[in-house]
Amino acid sequence: MVEKKYKRTLYFLLFILPCLVLYALFCIVPFVRGIGISLRQWDGLTPRTPLSLNRAEFESQILDTLTAERDRDYVLSIYRYDAADDSYKRFSVGGTARIKLERIIKKTKYEPEFNKFVGLDNYKKIFTGRAHADFYPHVSQIAQYERTSQLKRSIGAAQFKNEVLKGAAQNEAWRAVLTAAYLYNEQSDTYVLADRYSERHADDALWNLIESGENAHAAALTATILDEYMRAVKERSVTAPSGAAAAYTEEFVAAQGLDAASATVFYRYAETIDEIATVKNALADAWVVQSFNMGVIGFTLFFAVFSVIGINVLAFALALALDTGIRAQKAFRTVFFLPNVLSMIIVALIWSMLFNQLHPAVTGIDRWISDAHKTPWLLVLVAVWQGAGYYMIVYLAGLQNIPTQVIEASKIDGVTAGQRFRHITMPLMIPSLTISFFLMIANALKSFDLIFALLGPTGYATGTVPFVMDIYFDAFSKKQAGLATAKAMVLFLVIVLITGVQLYVMKRKEVET
Repeated sequence: MVEKKYKRTLYFLLFILPCLVLYALFCIVPFVRGIGISLRQWDGLTPRTPLSLNRAEFESQILDTLTAERDRDYVLSIYRYDAADDSYKRFSVGGTARIKLERIIKKTKYEPEFNKFVGLDNYKKIFTGRAHADFYPHVSQIAQYERTSQLKRSIGAAQFKNEVLKGAAQNEAWRAVLTAAYLYNEQSDTYVLADRYSERHADDALWNLIESGENAHAAALTATILDEYMRAVKERSVTAPSGAAAAYTEEFVAAQGLDAASATVFYRYAETIDEIATVKNALADAWVVQSFNMGVIGFTLFFAVFSVIGINVLAFALALALDTGIRAQKAFRTVFFLPNVLSMIIVALIWSMLFNQLHPAVTGIDRWISDAHKTPWLLVLVAVWQGAGYYMIVYLAGLQNIPTQVIEASKIDGVTAGQRFRHITMPLMIPSLTISFFLMIANALKSFDLIFALLGPTGYATGTVPFVMDIYFDAFSKKQAGLATAKAMVLFLVIVLITGVQLYVMKRKEVET
């Protein structure tokens, strides 16, 4: 019995309509709303209908402009007049009531200050360089030393000459102070801080005063009091005008009732800290280097290019190695795939510990993830480590689908391994490469969680903030939801364009092979 055509059509519609409704509800509608938000000056908080508005403004801009009496009645059913502050305040509304209220308020052409329609202004900001400085590639000044930190015990000779002394060339006083404080050590080819500028030596003199117990007044000082005093003196020496540390010390000595001998030790300490502060200020002012900052756009492209290349090369190499039939193939496959199973937050915590604790202890290099020169490459390294296992499985499946008869026939014909890889393996692997490149590129351009967990907002200092993270900070930290949504739309179009071209080119390769 042949089924009637209208029944087949009915069954098809019953099957496909729920999918279309859900797709429209959760994809099309939010996308259209997003386009609307991108055309507004929205802060992410201000509603389209005012929460509170003074009486004169409410009556002149809303009530008096409504011609339909039912619209006025509906608005007044939601807003109530508060005589205490002479304003109209809105009840909480939601669902269809909110939509109806927004439609009525729209008739009045009233718009809250932080929810105004600005047209393409957000997009103009993005494409004309007015979004914010860190969004675009630029040259920035990076301070290599913070004046509130302890002085570095040693600085490499090349770094001291090319960065510190070069920065101090514009100020002879800085140069004189720094060359007196850092003495060249020929054996280690470094400039070493003179002992007289060591905070540790100065602190020991005070600790010895109270630990010896020879003076009753000094012995009465507790470790907490002394620690607070030293911290205050060091802070004042670098942030307050000259003499502030000595003045604070004089007040401290009087308040603690110290005798002349103990007071002399404290005055000498304040004098030493002032000398050290002079070196700190000179080093902080002179040791500033120019660095190229890729900005959000540059880093996103950098991360996408090198992570895609790195993941692809490593995943393909691992797949080729595991396809040779080596022993413990399943165990190796599990080990290589394991990083992909881990939560991205766990991955970030593991590598953060390595960069902040293990690597400095092993290599002696203090700055890893906070170094603007190293951080981009380290993020690519983590992304490759975490993502290669997944694509290894995709490539391994593609390799194992290559007909063995073709491989055996090529060996009989005397085809070399290189020729076999180029003319047989690679052409037959194009379907796997197509889907892998599509996923790699899209994920790399949308990267967020790994970098956010490793760096957070400090990524702006090292120029390692990807596009999605910048959108996040714009929307939730800077309260520029309209601009953030416009950036999201631009990113969407970029991903569609790049992946569309990639799919088109590689699909043609599939047809040709």
